[in-house]
Amino acid sequence: MKKTTILKMLAATAAVVLVAGCSSGANSPNDGTGGDGGTTELTVAFARNTVTAAEEIFTYAVPTNLGFFKEEGLAVDMVTADGSTAAIQALGSGSADIAYASSANILAAIEQGLPIKAFAGLTVRWPYYIGVPKDSGIESVADLKGKRVGVISLASASYSDLKANLLEAGLTESDVEIVPVGSGTSAAAALQNGEIDAVDSFTDSFTVMENSGLSLDLLKRPAKMDELFSVTMATSDKMLAENPDALAAFVRSAYKGIVYSQVNPEAALELGFEEFPVLPGAGDPKSNEAKESLAAMKIALLDSLPDDPGTDPNAWGDWIILSDERWQAVIDYALATGQITKKFKVSEVWDGSLSDQYLNFNRDEIANLEK
Repeated sequence: MKKTTILKMLAATAAVVLVAGCSSGANSPNDGTGGDGGTTELTVAFARNTVTAAEEIFTYAVPTNLGFFKEEGLAVDMVTADGSTAAIQALGSGSADIAYASSANILAAIEQGLPIKAFAGLTVRWPYYIGVPKDSGIESVADLKGKRVGVISLASASYSDLKANLLEAGLTESDVEIVPVGSGTSAAAALQNGEIDAVDSFTDSFTVMENSGLSLDLLKRPAKMDELFSVTMATSDKMLAENPDALAAFVRSAYKGIVYSQVNPEAALELGFEEFPVLPGAGDPKSNEAKESLAAMKIALLDSLPDDPGTDPNAWGDWIILSDERWQAVIDYALATGQITKKFKVSEVWDGSLSDQYLNFNRDEIANLEK
């Protein structure tokens, strides 16, 4: 089995990359084919600098090891990137054909002149919340006035999420002290040590915090934020024009991986351990670390699934197909939080022309596959 090539795409890549255009790189489907002459090579940039028990498993390890990519005539490699901006820069440099990136970061890159578009959904929920220790006395965002609030970084989506929550509560950034604390264990340590009173982070991160012994409450967020979504698949305008079939094949394979993983989470995690031996618990699938990885993967999956999904994928409908209305909500959010200055038309940032091909497979057949 061909193992994944893990590379780190540095976020400090020169800004000129963003406007240089998406030229075909070494992994472009225009440049190479597999040994049988009929395989299209694709490289996907994930917006994380380490492998986690999340979409790396259900949209890459599972499709790779169950042959979904191969059946579609694809040979897919992945690279890790230090956040959404770096993943998008990988498109600009030609070192990736597809990037997983925050929807708002995609808008910002397009505003800067990068010829890309979002073309498929991945997380259909907005995964960011503000968490506070139980019995903290903080019951609403308004109660954060005068408090110290942690964010992942000042360049992160959690910072923008905090700004939006404060705005809706009638507060400004100057009403709180914002402290960059990272995510997961580092954010948990900041809470436990009393460095912060609350933290804005994403669902996977809160799982890690609770595994560190914290008991947290998530503050109620404005209802309008439920229309938002985060990680989205983006590609170059050139790729959309010249290789739409390869893009549709990749998304279809990834969505098969989501279906399989929801119905067969333990088997999906085993495939993740095979592909990524660095995952916690890979060395001992019966260990507590493995159980924590399984819990983290299940929570990450929920961000890519409909409400109360259960294990019958036929009941999910077209759950992962993004509407123009939801894209408009993202555009409005990015404007309100200062991430962009132009009010885009949805068609300038989103190409949904391939969407009718993404779920064109037998869900029962995928759900009932044996590993």
